[in-house]
Amino acid sequence: MPTLPIVNMELQFLEMRETYEDSGCGFQFAGTLVVYQVQGLLYHAKLKGRCSSPSIVNAEDLMNVKQIPASAYDPKFPVGFTLSPGSLPNGCHVKKPRLINCDRISEGPQPNLIAEDILREARIYELLTLHPHPNIATYLGCQVSDGTITGLCLKKYPHTLMKEVNPGALKKRALRNMRKAKGEYSHFLTGIENGIQHLHSLGLVHNDINPSNIMIDEDRAIIIDFGSCRKLGESLENVGRTYEWCDDKVRSLF
Repeated sequence: MPTLPIVNMELQFLEMRETYEDSGCGFQFAGTLVVYQVQGLLYHAKLKGRCSSPSIVNAEDLMNVKQIPASAYDPKFPVGFTLSPGSLPNGCHVKKPRLINCDRISEGPQPNLIAEDILREARIYELLTLHPHPNIATYLGCQVSDGTITGLCLKKYPHTLMKEVNPGALKKRALRNMRKAKGEYSHFLTGIENGIQHLHSLGLVHNDINPSNIMIDEDRAIIIDFGSCRKLGESLENVGRTYEWCDDKVRSLF
């Protein structure tokens, strides 16, 4: 795969994340992974050091630069799927593919796994559009360019349940030990339960119910993010689930 002659080119950084490796004495900082765009193409690279802001990155400091092929993240738009409005309405959120792990994925048995997951999630939303529920996120269709899906358009909600009850973003166990209730949340739990039961009635399992995937819209809880959603009977291999909010022993859905 070709690398990019990046010197003197303007880079638009899209994602950035520190990475750690087990050195035998515990996990040690190993560098910063970045995804950036230049001249309409996407690239993955690594920085040796930490980086607090993309504005301080020098192109010459980037290592392991690899172009990300569009086939890795933009699946073909299937006939019959919902096309998003040409002019997106206010209050719309476009979910784009996360590419920070694409270097690792590209070397595995499913190099186009990111694109496959986007298409899978779009199929879930298409099904939910036929069977809507007040506690399930509203889907507005696929954003499409040159016949491929570039994003999933959804209604935007004010804030997450995490922000409502856990603004410090504590882990589940720490939150359980430290948080004092600031309000009454039983009506949110009822809405979440109703939304989950609706999914189950359609033969779907969300697999990543946690406070960051529950939005609050006035007095209503809305379940979002169906990237980990699977049908009953499917394997949970390579399915992202949130630490402390899942049972790692469960590997398939019965």
